[in-house]
Amino acid sequence: MKNHVLAVLVLAAVSIVLLFIFVSDPNGPPDDVDITHDYDDGTYRGVYEDQGNQQISIEFDLENGVFTDMSYRNLFYASNDYLSAEPGDTFYPIRSQHEQALEYLTGRSPDDIDDLYRPGELLDDYEGFSGATVRGTKIRSAIQDGLNRGLYAPANEDFNREIGEYDDGTYRGFFSDTGDQQLNIEFELIDNTFQDLSYRHLYYAGNYYLEAEEGDSIYPIKLQHEQVLDYLEDSDLPTMFDLHEPGPDEFVEDIDGFTGATLRASKVFSSMMDALNRGLYQPADEDYDREIADYPTGRYRGVYGERGQQQVSVQFYVMDGEFTDLTYRHLEYGDTYYHELEEGDEHYPVTVQYEYVLAHLDGQPLDALFDLYYPEEFIDDIDVYTGATLRANKVLSAIKDGFNRGIY
Repeated sequence: MKNHVLAVLVLAAVSIVLLFIFVSDPNGPPDDVDITHDYDDGTYRGVYEDQGNQQISIEFDLENGVFTDMSYRNLFYASNDYLSAEPGDTFYPIRSQHEQALEYLTGRSPDDIDDLYRPGELLDDYEGFSGATVRGTKIRSAIQDGLNRGLYAPANEDFNREIGEYDDGTYRGFFSDTGDQQLNIEFELIDNTFQDLSYRHLYYAGNYYLEAEEGDSIYPIKLQHEQVLDYLEDSDLPTMFDLHEPGPDEFVEDIDGFTGATLRASKVFSSMMDALNRGLYQPADEDYDREIADYPTGRYRGVYGERGQQQVSVQFYVMDGEFTDLTYRHLEYGDTYYHELEEGDEHYPVTVQYEYVLAHLDGQPLDALFDLYYPEEFIDDIDVYTGATLRANKVLSAIKDGFNRGIY
Protein backbone atom coordinates (compact mmCIF):
# COMPACT_ATOMS: atom_id res chain seq x y z
CA MET A 1 0.00 0.00 0.00
CA LYS A 2 2.81 2.40 0.92
CA ASN A 3 4.57 1.59 -2.34
CA HIS A 4 1.36 2.30 -4.27
CA VAL A 5 0.90 5.68 -2.56
CA LEU A 6 4.54 6.52 -3.18
CA ALA A 7 4.18 5.68 -6.87
CA VAL A 8 1.11 7.89 -7.15
CA LEU A 9 2.94 10.78 -5.48
CA VAL A 10 5.92 10.36 -7.80
CA LEU A 11 3.67 10.34 -10.88
CA ALA A 12 1.88 13.45 -9.63
CA ALA A 13 5.17 15.24 -9.08
CA VAL A 14 6.40 14.28 -12.55
CA SER A 15 3.12 15.47 -14.07
CA ILE A 16 3.46 18.84 -12.35
CA VAL A 17 7.03 19.21 -13.62
CA LEU A 18 6.02 18.27 -17.17
CA LEU A 19 3.07 20.64 -17.00
CA PHE A 20 5.42 23.44 -15.98
CA ILE A 21 7.85 22.62 -18.78
CA PHE A 22 5.32 22.46 -21.58
CA VAL A 23 2.84 25.10 -20.46
CA SER A 24 5.16 27.64 -18.88
CA ASP A 25 8.12 27.21 -21.21
CA PRO A 26 9.89 30.60 -21.15
CA ASN A 27 10.95 30.01 -24.76
CA GLY A 28 7.37 29.56 -25.94
CA PRO A 29 4.68 32.14 -26.65
CA PRO A 30 2.65 33.65 -23.80
CA ASP A 31 -0.25 31.47 -22.73
CA ASP A 32 -2.88 34.10 -23.57
CA VAL A 33 -1.71 34.74 -27.15
CA ASP A 34 -3.60 32.95 -29.91
CA ILE A 35 -1.19 32.18 -32.77
CA THR A 36 -2.43 30.74 -36.07
CA HIS A 37 0.41 31.79 -38.40
CA ASP A 38 3.94 30.46 -38.26
CA TYR A 39 6.59 33.12 -38.85
CA ASP A 40 10.33 32.69 -38.35
CA ASP A 41 12.06 34.52 -35.52
CA GLY A 42 13.88 37.63 -36.64
CA THR A 43 13.51 41.17 -37.96
CA TYR A 44 10.95 42.28 -40.56
CA ARG A 45 10.50 45.54 -42.45
CA GLY A 46 7.52 46.83 -44.41
CA VAL A 47 6.07 50.03 -45.84
CA TYR A 48 2.80 51.71 -46.67
CA GLU A 49 2.93 54.04 -49.67
CA ASP A 50 0.24 56.14 -51.30
CA GLN A 51 -0.22 59.20 -53.52
CA GLY A 52 3.45 59.33 -54.46
CA ASN A 53 4.86 59.19 -50.93
CA GLN A 54 6.15 56.58 -48.52
CA GLN A 55 3.98 57.37 -45.52
CA ILE A 56 4.94 54.59 -43.12
CA SER A 57 8.10 52.52 -42.85
CA ILE A 58 8.13 50.05 -39.99
CA GLU A 59 10.48 47.53 -38.41
CA PHE A 60 9.56 44.83 -35.95
CA ASP A 61 10.91 41.63 -34.49
CA LEU A 62 9.01 38.38 -34.09
CA GLU A 63 9.99 35.99 -31.33
CA ASN A 64 8.05 32.79 -30.71
CA GLY A 65 5.17 34.13 -32.77
CA VAL A 66 4.70 37.49 -31.02
CA PHE A 67 5.74 41.04 -31.83
CA THR A 68 8.72 42.59 -30.04
CA ASP A 69 10.78 45.75 -30.60
CA MET A 70 8.38 47.54 -32.95
CA SER A 71 9.38 50.96 -34.28
CA TYR A 72 8.75 53.39 -37.12
CA ARG A 73 11.52 54.25 -39.54
CA ASN A 74 9.37 56.78 -41.39
CA LEU A 75 6.08 58.46 -40.49
CA PHE A 76 5.06 61.05 -43.04
CA TYR A 77 1.95 62.66 -44.46
CA ALA A 78 1.29 65.87 -46.41
CA SER A 79 4.81 67.26 -45.93
CA ASN A 80 4.73 66.53 -42.19
CA ASP A 81 7.51 64.37 -40.72
CA TYR A 82 5.81 63.09 -37.59
CA LEU A 83 8.86 61.19 -36.31
CA SER A 84 10.71 64.48 -35.86
CA ALA A 85 7.88 65.96 -33.76
CA GLU A 86 8.77 66.63 -30.12
CA PRO A 87 6.62 67.39 -27.05
CA GLY A 88 4.92 70.72 -27.58
CA ASP A 89 4.92 70.47 -31.39
CA THR A 90 1.55 70.63 -33.14
CA PHE A 91 1.77 67.09 -34.49
CA TYR A 92 3.38 65.42 -31.48
CA PRO A 93 0.00 63.96 -30.39
CA ILE A 94 -0.26 62.16 -33.76
CA ARG A 95 3.21 60.69 -33.29
CA SER A 96 2.24 59.56 -29.77
CA GLN A 97 -0.95 57.89 -31.01
CA HIS A 98 0.94 56.00 -33.71
CA GLU A 99 3.46 54.83 -31.13
CA GLN A 100 0.61 53.75 -28.88
CA ALA A 101 -0.59 51.47 -31.70
CA LEU A 102 2.77 49.67 -31.66
CA GLU A 103 2.70 49.45 -27.88
CA TYR A 104 -0.69 47.75 -28.15
CA LEU A 105 0.66 45.13 -30.59
CA THR A 106 3.88 44.42 -28.71
CA GLY A 107 3.54 41.02 -27.09
CA ARG A 108 0.65 40.07 -29.37
CA SER A 109 0.61 37.88 -32.48
CA PRO A 110 0.40 38.97 -36.14
CA ASP A 111 -3.22 37.81 -36.11
CA ASP A 112 -4.00 40.84 -33.94
CA ILE A 113 -3.06 43.44 -36.56
CA ASP A 114 -6.69 43.44 -37.72
CA ASP A 115 -7.50 45.22 -34.45
CA LEU A 116 -6.04 48.30 -36.15
CA TYR A 117 -9.20 48.50 -38.25
CA ARG A 118 -10.77 49.91 -35.05
CA PRO A 119 -8.21 52.45 -33.76
CA GLY A 120 -10.83 54.31 -31.74
CA GLU A 121 -11.10 51.29 -29.44
CA LEU A 122 -7.34 51.09 -28.91
CA LEU A 123 -5.90 54.59 -28.94
CA ASP A 124 -6.41 57.49 -26.56
CA ASP A 125 -7.69 60.90 -27.59
CA TYR A 126 -4.76 63.28 -27.25
CA GLU A 127 -4.98 67.10 -27.11
CA GLY A 128 -7.87 67.33 -29.53
CA PHE A 129 -6.69 64.49 -31.78
CA SER A 130 -9.14 61.60 -31.63
CA GLY A 131 -7.78 58.06 -31.59
CA ALA A 132 -10.60 57.13 -33.97
CA THR A 133 -9.13 59.35 -36.70
CA VAL A 134 -5.71 57.66 -36.71
CA ARG A 135 -5.30 55.71 -39.95
CA GLY A 136 -4.66 52.39 -38.27
CA THR A 137 -5.18 50.70 -41.63
CA LYS A 138 -1.97 52.28 -42.91
CA ILE A 139 -0.03 50.83 -39.98
CA ARG A 140 -1.68 47.47 -40.55
CA SER A 141 -0.83 47.57 -44.27
CA ALA A 142 2.84 48.31 -43.54
CA ILE A 143 3.04 45.44 -41.05
CA GLN A 144 1.38 43.05 -43.49
CA ASP A 145 3.86 44.12 -46.16
CA GLY A 146 6.70 43.28 -43.79
CA LEU A 147 5.24 39.85 -43.08
CA ASN A 148 4.72 39.23 -46.81
CA ARG A 149 8.36 40.01 -47.58
CA GLY A 150 9.60 37.49 -45.05
CA LEU A 151 12.65 37.86 -42.87
CA TYR A 152 14.76 40.97 -43.27
CA ALA A 153 17.29 39.51 -40.84
CA PRO A 154 16.87 36.06 -39.24
CA ALA A 155 17.41 35.67 -35.51
CA ASN A 156 19.30 32.42 -36.08
CA GLU A 157 20.11 29.84 -38.74
CA ASP A 158 16.94 27.86 -38.06
CA PHE A 159 14.59 29.51 -40.56
CA ASN A 160 12.34 28.13 -43.26
CA ARG A 161 13.92 27.92 -46.73
CA GLU A 162 10.92 26.42 -48.48
CA ILE A 163 9.49 28.31 -51.43
CA GLY A 164 6.87 27.46 -54.02
CA GLU A 165 6.81 26.99 -57.78
CA TYR A 166 6.42 30.06 -59.99
CA ASP A 167 5.40 30.61 -63.59
CA ASP A 168 8.04 31.30 -66.23
CA GLY A 169 8.47 34.96 -67.06
CA THR A 170 9.69 38.33 -65.81
CA TYR A 171 9.30 39.57 -62.23
CA ARG A 172 9.86 43.00 -60.70
CA GLY A 173 9.97 44.10 -57.07
CA PHE A 174 11.32 46.88 -54.90
CA PHE A 175 12.54 47.68 -51.42
CA SER A 176 11.79 51.02 -49.74
CA ASP A 177 12.78 52.39 -46.36
CA THR A 178 13.11 55.66 -44.42
CA GLY A 179 11.22 57.60 -47.08
CA ASP A 180 13.08 56.40 -50.18
CA GLN A 181 12.84 53.62 -52.72
CA GLN A 182 16.30 52.14 -52.39
CA LEU A 183 16.36 49.05 -54.58
CA ASN A 184 14.42 47.93 -57.62
CA ILE A 185 15.14 44.53 -59.17
CA GLU A 186 14.09 42.58 -62.25
CA PHE A 187 14.69 38.92 -63.01
CA GLU A 188 13.36 36.07 -65.07
CA LEU A 189 12.38 32.64 -63.84
CA ILE A 190 12.67 29.63 -66.13
CA ASP A 191 11.78 26.33 -64.48
CA ASN A 192 12.19 28.03 -61.08
CA THR A 193 15.75 29.05 -61.98
CA PHE A 194 17.00 32.65 -61.92
CA GLN A 195 17.95 34.24 -65.24
CA ASP A 196 18.93 37.75 -66.33
CA LEU A 197 18.91 39.45 -62.94
CA SER A 198 19.47 43.21 -62.97
CA TYR A 199 18.94 46.31 -60.87
CA ARG A 200 16.67 49.04 -62.17
CA HIS A 201 17.41 51.28 -59.19
CA LEU A 202 20.07 51.24 -56.48
CA TYR A 203 20.05 54.18 -54.11
CA TYR A 204 20.95 55.15 -50.57
CA ALA A 205 21.44 58.49 -48.78
CA GLY A 206 21.75 60.60 -51.92
CA ASN A 207 23.92 58.12 -53.82
CA TYR A 208 22.75 56.60 -57.12
CA TYR A 209 24.97 53.56 -57.27
CA LEU A 210 23.92 52.43 -60.75
CA GLU A 211 25.39 55.63 -62.15
CA ALA A 212 28.77 55.10 -60.45
CA GLU A 213 31.74 54.53 -62.74
CA GLU A 214 35.16 53.06 -62.14
CA GLY A 215 37.15 55.46 -59.99
CA ASP A 216 34.11 56.83 -58.13
CA SER A 217 34.24 56.38 -54.36
CA ILE A 218 31.01 54.35 -54.32
CA TYR A 219 31.85 52.20 -57.36
CA PRO A 220 32.95 49.23 -55.17
CA ILE A 221 29.45 49.10 -53.65
CA LYS A 222 27.94 48.87 -57.12
CA LEU A 223 30.31 46.00 -57.96
CA GLN A 224 29.45 44.15 -54.76
CA HIS A 225 25.72 44.38 -55.47
CA GLU A 226 26.36 43.03 -58.96
CA GLN A 227 28.27 40.12 -57.43
CA VAL A 228 25.12 39.22 -55.49
CA LEU A 229 23.18 38.88 -58.74
CA ASP A 230 26.05 37.00 -60.39
CA TYR A 231 25.89 34.51 -57.53
CA LEU A 232 22.16 33.95 -58.07
CA GLU A 233 22.33 33.68 -61.87
CA ASP A 234 21.37 30.17 -63.10
CA SER A 235 20.68 29.02 -59.52
CA ASP A 236 17.43 27.55 -58.27
CA LEU A 237 14.94 29.69 -56.40
CA PRO A 238 15.79 28.58 -52.81
CA THR A 239 19.34 29.89 -53.33
CA MET A 240 18.01 33.35 -52.55
CA PHE A 241 17.96 32.35 -48.88
CA ASP A 242 21.77 32.29 -49.02
CA LEU A 243 21.52 36.08 -48.87
CA HIS A 244 20.61 35.53 -45.21
CA GLU A 245 22.77 32.51 -44.43
CA PRO A 246 25.66 31.98 -45.05
CA GLY A 247 25.36 35.64 -46.05
CA PRO A 248 27.05 37.86 -48.62
CA ASP A 249 30.48 37.66 -46.99
CA GLU A 250 30.69 34.13 -48.46
CA PHE A 251 30.29 35.20 -52.09
CA VAL A 252 30.92 38.96 -52.20
CA GLU A 253 34.52 40.16 -52.30
CA ASP A 254 35.99 42.88 -50.12
CA ILE A 255 36.77 45.83 -52.41
CA ASP A 256 38.75 48.92 -51.42
CA GLY A 257 37.73 48.84 -47.78
CA PHE A 258 34.12 47.81 -48.47
CA THR A 259 33.54 44.35 -47.00
CA GLY A 260 31.06 41.79 -48.24
CA ALA A 261 29.87 41.31 -44.67
CA THR A 262 28.50 44.87 -44.50
CA LEU A 263 26.55 44.63 -47.77
CA ARG A 264 22.80 44.89 -47.12
CA ALA A 265 21.88 41.77 -49.09
CA SER A 266 18.69 41.65 -47.02
CA LYS A 267 17.41 44.56 -49.13
CA VAL A 268 17.98 42.50 -52.27
CA PHE A 269 16.15 39.57 -50.67
CA SER A 270 13.22 41.78 -49.67
CA SER A 271 12.83 43.19 -53.18
CA MET A 272 12.95 39.67 -54.65
CA MET A 273 10.26 38.48 -52.27
CA ASP A 274 8.18 41.50 -53.22
CA ALA A 275 8.55 40.54 -56.88
CA LEU A 276 7.47 36.95 -56.24
CA ASN A 277 4.50 38.09 -54.16
CA ARG A 278 3.31 40.33 -56.99
CA GLY A 279 3.53 37.48 -59.46
CA LEU A 280 4.43 37.74 -63.11
CA TYR A 281 5.22 41.17 -64.45
CA GLN A 282 5.25 39.67 -67.93
CA PRO A 283 4.63 35.98 -68.70
CA ALA A 284 7.12 34.10 -70.89
CA ASP A 285 4.23 32.55 -72.83
CA GLU A 286 0.49 32.00 -72.55
CA ASP A 287 0.93 28.93 -70.35
CA TYR A 288 0.62 30.64 -66.97
CA ASP A 289 -1.69 30.22 -64.01
CA ARG A 290 -4.79 32.42 -64.23
CA GLU A 291 -6.30 31.25 -60.96
CA ILE A 292 -6.86 33.90 -58.34
CA ALA A 293 -7.93 33.58 -54.73
CA ASP A 294 -11.36 34.49 -53.39
CA TYR A 295 -10.86 37.87 -51.75
CA PRO A 296 -13.39 39.21 -49.25
CA THR A 297 -15.62 42.17 -49.97
CA GLY A 298 -13.91 45.43 -49.10
CA ARG A 299 -11.61 48.25 -50.16
CA TYR A 300 -8.01 47.60 -51.23
CA ARG A 301 -4.99 49.79 -51.96
CA GLY A 302 -1.72 48.92 -53.65
CA VAL A 303 1.24 50.51 -55.40
CA TYR A 304 3.80 49.83 -58.10
CA GLY A 305 7.20 51.50 -57.88
CA GLU A 306 10.21 51.59 -60.15
CA ARG A 307 13.42 53.58 -60.69
CA GLY A 308 12.94 55.51 -57.48
CA GLN A 309 9.36 56.56 -58.23
CA GLN A 310 5.99 55.43 -57.02
CA GLN A 311 4.47 55.19 -60.49
CA VAL A 312 1.04 53.70 -59.77
CA SER A 313 -1.12 53.97 -56.67
CA VAL A 314 -4.54 52.38 -57.04
CA GLN A 315 -7.65 51.91 -54.95
CA PHE A 316 -10.40 49.42 -55.73
CA TYR A 317 -13.25 47.53 -54.16
CA VAL A 318 -14.12 43.86 -54.35
CA MET A 319 -17.82 43.06 -54.23
CA ASP A 320 -19.00 39.45 -54.51
CA GLY A 321 -15.87 38.42 -56.38
CA GLU A 322 -15.91 41.32 -58.85
CA PHE A 323 -13.96 44.55 -59.23
CA THR A 324 -15.79 47.83 -58.67
CA ASP A 325 -15.00 51.52 -58.10
CA LEU A 326 -11.38 51.41 -59.31
CA THR A 327 -9.47 54.70 -59.17
CA TYR A 328 -5.91 55.96 -59.43
CA ARG A 329 -4.54 57.81 -56.44
CA HIS A 330 -1.24 58.44 -58.23
CA LEU A 331 -0.03 57.93 -61.79
CA GLU A 332 3.48 59.14 -62.56
CA TYR A 333 6.29 58.48 -64.97
CA GLY A 334 9.35 60.63 -65.48
CA ASP A 335 8.30 64.16 -64.64
CA THR A 336 4.67 63.71 -65.69
CA TYR A 337 1.78 63.26 -63.26
CA TYR A 338 -0.77 61.65 -65.55
CA HIS A 339 -3.60 61.68 -63.00
CA GLU A 340 -3.45 65.49 -63.02
CA LEU A 341 -3.55 65.98 -66.81
CA GLU A 342 -6.54 67.50 -68.54
CA GLU A 343 -7.89 67.31 -72.06
CA GLY A 344 -5.60 69.22 -74.38
CA ASP A 345 -2.40 68.36 -72.49
CA GLU A 346 0.24 66.64 -74.62
CA HIS A 347 0.17 63.33 -72.77
CA TYR A 348 -3.53 63.32 -71.92
CA PRO A 349 -4.19 60.38 -74.32
CA VAL A 350 -2.04 58.21 -72.04
CA THR A 351 -4.22 59.21 -69.09
CA VAL A 352 -7.31 58.21 -71.08
CA GLN A 353 -5.78 54.84 -71.93
CA TYR A 354 -4.97 54.16 -68.29
CA GLU A 355 -8.57 55.01 -67.42
CA TYR A 356 -9.63 52.44 -70.03
CA VAL A 357 -7.68 49.83 -68.06
CA LEU A 358 -9.75 50.41 -64.93
CA ALA A 359 -12.97 50.66 -66.93
CA HIS A 360 -12.17 47.26 -68.46
CA LEU A 361 -11.93 45.69 -65.00
CA ASP A 362 -14.98 47.38 -63.47
CA GLY A 363 -17.76 44.84 -62.90
CA GLN A 364 -15.56 41.94 -64.04
CA PRO A 365 -14.54 38.83 -62.07
CA LEU A 366 -11.13 39.05 -60.43
CA ASP A 367 -9.37 36.85 -62.97
CA ALA A 368 -9.99 39.56 -65.59
CA LEU A 369 -6.89 41.10 -64.00
CA PHE A 370 -4.75 38.89 -66.23
CA ASP A 371 -6.13 40.62 -69.33
CA LEU A 372 -3.74 43.44 -68.45
CA TYR A 373 -0.81 41.46 -69.81
CA TYR A 374 -2.17 42.15 -73.29
CA PRO A 375 -3.73 45.65 -73.23
CA GLU A 376 -3.71 45.94 -77.02
CA GLU A 377 -6.67 43.58 -77.06
CA PHE A 378 -8.97 46.08 -75.31
CA ILE A 379 -7.24 49.50 -75.39
CA ASP A 380 -7.78 51.74 -78.42
CA ASP A 381 -4.94 53.61 -80.07
CA ILE A 382 -5.22 57.35 -79.42
CA ASP A 383 -3.25 59.71 -81.63
CA VAL A 384 0.30 58.28 -81.66
CA TYR A 385 -0.20 56.29 -78.45
CA THR A 386 -0.93 52.60 -79.06
CA GLY A 387 -2.62 50.24 -76.67
CA ALA A 388 0.22 47.77 -77.20
CA THR A 389 2.78 50.13 -75.62
CA LEU A 390 0.71 50.92 -72.54
CA ARG A 391 2.32 49.50 -69.39
CA ALA A 392 -0.86 47.95 -68.03
CA ASN A 393 1.23 45.36 -66.19
CA LYS A 394 2.22 48.15 -63.78
CA VAL A 395 -1.45 48.49 -62.88
CA LEU A 396 -1.70 44.71 -62.53
CA SER A 397 1.28 44.72 -60.17
CA ALA A 398 -0.26 47.49 -58.04
CA ILE A 399 -3.55 45.59 -57.79
CA LYS A 400 -1.72 42.40 -56.80
CA ASP A 401 0.06 44.42 -54.12
CA GLY A 402 -3.32 45.57 -52.87
CA PHE A 403 -4.55 41.98 -52.64
CA ASN A 404 -1.38 40.93 -50.82
CA ARG A 405 -1.90 43.59 -48.16
CA GLY A 406 -5.51 42.62 -47.52
CA ILE A 407 -8.51 44.85 -47.00
CA TYR A 408 -7.59 48.47 -46.42
